[in-house]
Amino acid sequence: MIRHSRRTRLLVGAVLATLLTLTVSACSTGTVGGSSTPASTASGSASGDSAEALQAAYDGVVGAPPTETVPVTPGLTAWVSSCGELSLTCSVPAQAAVEAAETVGWQASVCDGKLNPDGWGNCIRQGVAAKADVIITIGQDCAAMSGAMQEAKAAGITTVNVGGQDCEDSLYSATVQLLDGYSYDQYWEEVGTLQADWLIGKTDGAAKLLQVEFNDTQWGPLVNKGLTERLAECSGCSIAGTVQLSNSDLATGQLPQKFSTALLQASDANAVAVPIDGWFLAGLAQAIKASGKSDDLNVIGNFGSVPTWDVISSDGGQDATVATSQEWQGWAGVDAALRVLADQEVLPAGVGLQVVDADTNLPAAGEQFTFTPPIDFRAGYEAVWEK
Repeated sequence: MIRHSRRTRLLVGAVLATLLTLTVSACSTGTVGGSSTPASTASGSASGDSAEALQAAYDGVVGAPPTETVPVTPGLTAWVSSCGELSLTCSVPAQAAVEAAETVGWQASVCDGKLNPDGWGNCIRQGVAAKADVIITIGQDCAAMSGAMQEAKAAGITTVNVGGQDCEDSLYSATVQLLDGYSYDQYWEEVGTLQADWLIGKTDGAAKLLQVEFNDTQWGPLVNKGLTERLAECSGCSIAGTVQLSNSDLATGQLPQKFSTALLQASDANAVAVPIDGWFLAGLAQAIKASGKSDDLNVIGNFGSVPTWDVISSDGGQDATVATSQEWQGWAGVDAALRVLADQEVLPAGVGLQVVDADTNLPAAGEQFTFTPPIDFRAGYEAVWEK
């Protein structure tokens, strides 16, 4: 894994502290390979060191797709269960999984989970009824649809979990580990940590945050955990207000109004962290512009997509995002299925995280996010998929 993160700095700092008995806040970037202690225990950035925090956000954590070959099992059908086609964070990786499945010669279909557990369970059951060979779920927690997953397991279907949490007693054939060295919890906490680093950097260590909570999935609270724990290390930062938003708010159109009310109440906020970029396109960006506070707010989201770049580059109400490659996640789901079918170990996907804003790491208009420096994950997978 290529690692530019605070983890590297932590390791460097720890060694130097042992050898020199000094307090070190050194920075090191570009380390290749090896495993590291996850960053969730602390930050390598000194509190208030806004420049270092900002650079940590831009560097992020970056991996690479597996290099071990795997044979393709030909002639299969794949059923891709999207968490909800209304949300780009679901539809983009779902479509990418279809693209990857068709690349290996499979027939593939997408089912719309409609952003709720009933819809997710219905999609699984439709896949079972369709006698799919492989079911790939995108962004869904097993506990919310365990009955349907048990039916898929009983039917002998290869099931792959992308971006969700498996049940305590695993019901999936495989769960994609997005980044080597990061557990599910640590990966999502890192998203919040990178949001905080960017906010600390942009406010010169004086972030007053309107915190947007999302508790419909297990990863939502983890993002907030990483965010608040990192901000707690910043002596000049504070929480100005909190608002909880949900998929239901999105589906009913209540999202912008609830957010606008919270923004009005948090009158001294100069920072906003939102867990889902798609919400900006669903009205939050417009609400921020309409508030008259846009120039005073530093606003960061999560995930990143082609439409997001337009909002960020046009000063449209969102200033930054913790970007990942959602297309890569879809391809990782197919790679995991291939390795299960070949009775191989499922390898970490390598999908990393970097902060994008108008000045740094921003893809060209209309282009997908490919990290800095760019990574061609499609070519990587096709090179190891033996057809």
